[in-house]
Amino acid sequence: MTNARRALLAASLLVGSLSSTARADVSAAARAFADGQSAQLEGDYDHAAQSFELAYANAPSKEALRSAIRARKLAGQLARAATLAEVLLAQYASDTPSAKLASDVIAEARPRLGRVTVVCSEKCSLAIGGRAISMPPSESLVVYLQAGRHTVDATFEDGRSAAREVTAVAGADSQVEIEPLKPAAPATVEPELKPPALRQPAPVEPRGVRPLVALTGGAVAVGLAGVGIWSGLSTNKAHDAYVANPTHDAYVEGRSKQLRTNILLGGAIAVGVTSAVVAIWWTRWDSAEAPPAVSLVPAAGGGLVTYGASF
Repeated sequence: MTNARRALLAASLLVGSLSSTARADVSAAARAFADGQSAQLEGDYDHAAQSFELAYANAPSKEALRSAIRARKLAGQLARAATLAEVLLAQYASDTPSAKLASDVIAEARPRLGRVTVVCSEKCSLAIGGRAISMPPSESLVVYLQAGRHTVDATFEDGRSAAREVTAVAGADSQVEIEPLKPAAPATVEPELKPPALRQPAPVEPRGVRPLVALTGGAVAVGLAGVGIWSGLSTNKAHDAYVANPTHDAYVEGRSKQLRTNILLGGAIAVGVTSAVVAIWWTRWDSAEAPPAVSLVPAAGGGLVTYGASF
């Protein structure tokens, strides 16, 4: 098998690996949804709501979100139900059952709770009083809170975080803006002035790149794929840990590992495909022989010219 074909085969395997990861997310969502249904039949509405929200986080769907809202209401958690209803109304406004459920819950919550719009400078996820809000990261999130003072924690996609105090007033709207702390700018160093170097004429290289370039790219792609598969397994463990103990830290860690897995597998595909293209069209697989060297060596009575030969 030629090196070019090996590179194409590696790219195909990487695409299949990424598809398997997507199927794993859907499978995890289905398991969480079934767990929520079982808990709801047993009357454990809080556990049911957590499972439905986990199902929505793994594979967003209006059915999972509607089930989570109903379970929160049955558990007596109107603030959380109304918060999820805002997401349902924003994402599935054209779906009649979803729009009606969201509108009914919001109408019930508005006079009894404070409606707070959290505006982040970048996409963020929220926790209220140390408890994660299961909503997709966004730059603008609406939450409902009991009247009084609350701490809103925002975690940004790059790992930075910030917190703000907000006072909720029943029946009133308010807004809070959150921006992460900016890292200190590195000290500037004046570049050392050096005399200009004499420019040498660039050697004329034959067209195309050496085979080592394509082979190295293929090796990097395989390495990224291996790390990506490891990261996917780690993500599944983080998901199971969140189901067992749904805390804010576990949710943030799981989302971070999922993002890392997607980046690794996407990078592996990009490097693999690029290496395959380079191997097919831009690689010099048949290197030309170097011309014989000509040299002048001293000899008796003058000099001796040698031409590509050695004894």
